[in-house]
Amino acid sequence: MDKYAKLLWHYVDKWALERPDAEAIVFGAHRMTWAQLADAVNRTARALIALGVKKGECVAFISNPRPEFIITFMAAAKISAIWVGLSPRFSIQETNRILRDCRPAVLVTQDKYERVNLVERALTYSFELACIREILVIGKAPRGMVDFDAFISKPYPEMDAALEQRKAKASPEDEVLLMFTSGSSGFPKGVLHTHTSIISNVRWEKRALKMSGESRILLHFPVNHVAADVEIGYCAVYAGACIVMLESFDAAKALETIEKEGVTIIGQVPAMFMLEMRNPAFNKISWDSVKTFVWGGSAAPRAMLTALDTIRAKTGARLITGYGATEVGGFVTFTRPGDSLAALGKSVGHPCGQCEIRIVDEHRNPVTTGVIGEVAVRGPVVMTGYLNSPALTAEAMDEEGWFYSKDLGSMDGQGVLTLHGRHSEMFKTGGENVFPCEIESVLESHPAVLYAAVVTVSDEVFDEVCHAHVMKAPSAELSTKELLDWCKNSLSYFKVPKKIVFHPSLPLLPNGKVDKIKLRENAT
Repeated sequence: MDKYAKLLWHYVDKWALERPDAEAIVFGAHRMTWAQLADAVNRTARALIALGVKKGECVAFISNPRPEFIITFMAAAKISAIWVGLSPRFSIQETNRILRDCRPAVLVTQDKYERVNLVERALTYSFELACIREILVIGKAPRGMVDFDAFISKPYPEMDAALEQRKAKASPEDEVLLMFTSGSSGFPKGVLHTHTSIISNVRWEKRALKMSGESRILLHFPVNHVAADVEIGYCAVYAGACIVMLESFDAAKALETIEKEGVTIIGQVPAMFMLEMRNPAFNKISWDSVKTFVWGGSAAPRAMLTALDTIRAKTGARLITGYGATEVGGFVTFTRPGDSLAALGKSVGHPCGQCEIRIVDEHRNPVTTGVIGEVAVRGPVVMTGYLNSPALTAEAMDEEGWFYSKDLGSMDGQGVLTLHGRHSEMFKTGGENVFPCEIESVLESHPAVLYAAVVTVSDEVFDEVCHAHVMKAPSAELSTKELLDWCKNSLSYFKVPKKIVFHPSLPLLPNGKVDKIKLRENAT
């Protein structure tokens, strides 16, 4: 199988053949083996063909993480369709905008999310979009609607030949995954990936995380996120690891699951680790099963690094971070297991072997070692482009295959990448360039600070100034004056926050990152 395993679903078939009874997915009380997963993928693939889904058409999936996420993703890939995941937390307007862009042939949806009736919403979308030929409902399907489980349980023997034809004609360069970036700087953009770009990415991630068939990895990211789709979800399929799914991130539930299920790899954003650390169970559960802690999306606060290092000292677990983006399918740099806390808190490691990374100026010319500029990436992991957006694609990618990330970084003489925030986050105050991540790092170095987020607000005199939103460590005492004095000892005067706001907890986006837009909207 390895000689020709160049398509996503090849690895489902591989593990079903080699380890049919091993667990592939754990979801609460529901457990699915690789043989069962392969069977469900094949049944779903035949059902989608029966619905008339053609090569290159889109299958949309609106749900929390659950087994149907992997089943529909792999089934769509098997018939050369494009799969797109949407969070049930999206508003009607957000979902409608995305569906209008990708024009799905089939819409698979949960029946409800909290108090929201997702079936009613799906009907609204189908009335407005004639491209949606069928709605399949996970959960309780109302009368007249099609139940997902019942629909894919039919044998569809007449589709066997069509499925074999699709498989035979499939190419590694077929587009199979569509992920929409967050709309923090405008409308979400649809990022298209192929079998090749996805497998190229996870091949190196598997090595870096030492993921294998014995691994059990926690997944609680929303299904529209690259962490769920590639870095955790598909990487586990590629490695033959077991995916331990939770419907959403909940600190207490995550900690309980880690111990109960013997999770060996935990990949999260720092805010998730920090929320878990505030839970009393963090210091009570056994961490013996965990072999690798990995984080990305933002720099790790000092308190988080210290807590994980304490666990590392007891268990020998690896601490790894890196740099990536939706457009490159996840991490393209990784730190090394033996790196110091100082390195883990500052840098994001070396480029993986198949990718080139360079730092460029505003004219896209390479800068010298140590100079801050835009991070550019080239290699087989790069997307094919943005859906229906040739102009945006041309803006982000050049003819030589470089993807320009709009992230600011610098590289040292050993090729280690350090991030300095997003180009869009850099602000000017009194004519001086300031990077919020530098201020956040200083704030989080205070022993009483658990987490900090810096946002900019308009100012009549300085054009822009920053406000700091801070979450204190449990039971910590800290005044505004004390924290400002701390900043003045480490920062130039123009970088010191003009205002500090303390919060019991910071607002989070569905992907676990701090919602800076909400903080900025509430600034006074």
